Amino acid sequence: MLSTIAIISIFTEIFAAGIIIAGAITLLKEYLQDKKLQDLFSAIAFSLLFIYIACIICSQLMFNYGVAVATLLNINKLMVMCLTGAAVFLWGFTLEKFGFKKLRWTYVLAVLSGIFFVYRALYSGVSLIYREGVIEPIVDFTLFVPAELFFGLVCFGLIIASAHSLFKLKVKEKKLVQYLAVAGSLFLLGVFSRFFYLRLAEGYFLLFSWFFVLAASLTFLLAELSDEATAEAAGILRFFRARILFKLLLVFVLLIVVLFETTTLATMSMSKKALSDAIISNYHRIAEEVCGRIRDFNQPPSSEELQKVISNITIEPSMAVLVFNNDGTLVYHPDIKRALQAENLLQNQAVNRAVNDQEGGGEFKDELGSVMVGAYMPVNRFGWGVIVEEPIDTAYIQLRKLETNSLLFVIVGIILTSLAGIFFANSIERPIKNLTKATTAIAQGDLRWQVDVQSPDEIGKLAAAFNQMTRDLKESQERLILSEKLASLGTMAAGMAHEIKNPLVSVRTFTQMLDKKWDDPEFRKKFMTLIPQEITRINRIAESLLKFGRPTKPELTHADVNALLDEVLMLFESESKKHNVRVTKKFSHVPEIMGDPGQLQQVFVNFIKNAIESMQNQGKGELIVKTDVGEVIKLGKLSRQGKKVGDEMVWGGAETGGKPVPAIFIEITDTGEGIKEENLKNLFDPFFTTKMTGAGMGLSITLRIIEEHGGSIKVKSQVGKGTTFIIALPQQITR
Repeated sequence: MLSTIAIISIFTEIFAAGIIIAGAITLLKEYLQDKKLQDLFSAIAFSLLFIYIACIICSQLMFNYGVAVATLLNINKLMVMCLTGAAVFLWGFTLEKFGFKKLRWTYVLAVLSGIFFVYRALYSGVSLIYREGVIEPIVDFTLFVPAELFFGLVCFGLIIASAHSLFKLKVKEKKLVQYLAVAGSLFLLGVFSRFFYLRLAEGYFLLFSWFFVLAASLTFLLAELSDEATAEAAGILRFFRARILFKLLLVFVLLIVVLFETTTLATMSMSKKALSDAIISNYHRIAEEVCGRIRDFNQPPSSEELQKVISNITIEPSMAVLVFNNDGTLVYHPDIKRALQAENLLQNQAVNRAVNDQEGGGEFKDELGSVMVGAYMPVNRFGWGVIVEEPIDTAYIQLRKLETNSLLFVIVGIILTSLAGIFFANSIERPIKNLTKATTAIAQGDLRWQVDVQSPDEIGKLAAAFNQMTRDLKESQERLILSEKLASLGTMAAGMAHEIKNPLVSVRTFTQMLDKKWDDPEFRKKFMTLIPQEITRINRIAESLLKFGRPTKPELTHADVNALLDEVLMLFESESKKHNVRVTKKFSHVPEIMGDPGQLQQVFVNFIKNAIESMQNQGKGELIVKTDVGEVIKLGKLSRQGKKVGDEMVWGGAETGGKPVPAIFIEITDTGEGIKEENLKNLFDPFFTTKMTGAGMGLSITLRIIEEHGGSIKVKSQVGKGTTFIIALPQQITR
């Protein structure tokens, strides 16, 4: 029979197996996404550990069902193969994780060692020694197969590698490496605990062993699946608290599993007690019947007479009836040779008790030290004693089958409950996760996001309301964008009245003098030269205003950045003069890029307008607009909050795999009042503004346009000294 500690240990094994297989699947997904070899190695190692644990559980259940020994031997050989393979791949993970390129030859050595150990296990003779109450047998290979020692050495190597790397890492990067060191230590403690359990047969060592394996698996997964920058990396409990899925599973699955476990333990305990009592009662009945038959004799019966008496009593073939005298000498035994030798049985615990005139039943050790189950009773008439005994393995075979059936029921229940829990938890977490993503996208200004949730419950209604809110916000944003454009347009139009008036005066003057001086060749020549120039100037101003004022859909075509900047600076020429702002152009010869000229013009208008406004209270200032060519390396899209790089803040970007990308740079510098540091990180947030007027959408729209063009924006600013915006635009948009 299994002890209560052993049964609890089996449940701990099941939990460990569940965590390990879930980790293996997650790590495999990470590998398919990022193609990191360390994820593949760890996924394979966890898969092999899962098979190893499953084999341990199956081995004990099969033994209780009386499966052939040959099958049990093959399962234990498979266990050795899995544990050896897990050690090999765990070492491969260690080398890849910490970048030990010079030690990669040790991986070849580990593979060869693993193959050698597996080969020896396959062709070695094996003996299994089962002990009552012990889940795992002592496995004795005729050849040396140190699978557990090999795995322990690899865990020790993981600890050393983690400790070595801690000295090279920054403080914020050390946390997850420390978790790997802890995981290696816990795995190693699990190996030691299992070693002591198999040698001493103490159930507490088994429980500790699987507790260490469970904790090691959780810690390892935390180290591999967390980002050191997130708050979840601060601890295992925080990691589980950060996911609704884990909370639901812990509430739903753990609660049901605990109920399963406690119910099963209580049922098994009562059933085992009842069945055990019935078995011992049967032994006691047989002992009473034998004693009664012996008492019927007038004098002590001979061995032949005892043989006839006992042969008439129905007993199981595995049972044995022993009769002995008052000094413990064997009088009758089913093995006649032992009876003839008159063995002394005082080493038998039941004999001692019967000789001392005690009667009872239960478990006891025989003269050879083997555990037996039976009943004993003195025969007072002759000073003899009777024992009915049976080896514990055969005595409790029905009890073990009951125990195994109950465990199988619980295991299947746990699996089905876990799968149901995962399904329902996912069905709740998935729409909430989609809503969270949508909220984040909207916070970053992307109002095109719609939540695809079709469920008719409260979450589905929330998603529908969220989508309607997004549509309303998008309409409001479009109106705000239009108002922002019109505000900019109004600012430019007010300052440009003078610019249009000058050429109109020239045209009017020449037109009035046309009748009087038409015959003058010099007048006609000047008229033919000047009037078309002034009309072209008016036409350019009007076209630029119209192009900027009307809303346009993004249309990618070849765009000349220098020409676009020229047009925008021309639109702000009067505004610059009005505020005594000197405009300096430093244009390099830059190639055309793929982009939307209208949207890019809107970007330049927003930056130049803001630059002029930042200097309008100073009486004078300088606006410097530069263009240049070069290359950029973009390592991924940054968040709306931007990223601090030295004394610059950077927004935008696109994934290019770390390769240099040809790009052009537009640098817009003003000598205005600058931007306060606390406002810098919110500069491109929707509706953020420090002005008394305006909706705060200008720079948010600007960033979105630059992101859609695959570009980025850098900002350098000092209060009282001015601000510089550097726009990087790739020549070809990277999607």
